[in-house]
Amino acid sequence: MEILTGIHPRRTPWTWTGRRLCSNGSASWEVDDVHLNALQQSTEGDAAIDLGFLNTHPHAIGPFGPAPTALSATQVARVSELLWQIDLPALLAALPTDETEAASLIGHGSARIVGGPRKYLLGHFNALREFYRDASQRHLLVVLWWD
Repeated sequence: MEILTGIHPRRTPWTWTGRRLCSNGSASWEVDDVHLNALQQSTEGDAAIDLGFLNTHPHAIGPFGPAPTALSATQVARVSELLWQIDLPALLAALPTDETEAASLIGHGSARIVGGPRKYLLGHFNALREFYRDASQRHLLVVLWWD
């Protein structure tokens, strides 16, 4: 079995600030529901694959959060494709130029991001896309959990 290493999708800052950025409601920079759902799946997975064994001894891997979830290889490929269609630089460019104002618009603690939210979010979003592209190219499913 091959294990894909890289970022932990549920641990990325994208989980809270990125979805807020993409669903802010401004018609000039809102991401449609299909792409927003792909973003949500990339960090939350899907409960359709039975991973109950990962919640029981000796395999319990997610004792601090919700039950582990997964995306099938087909879902991973679709999520990857859709994440690469999101033009994050355009979304970030639509934010106010003042970092404090931009952070207050995004919310979810983004005002505490050292250096401002733009560079931070772009770096983490690109890492998330790379993670899913790599998994897709290798035809892997992705299991997500909190640890």
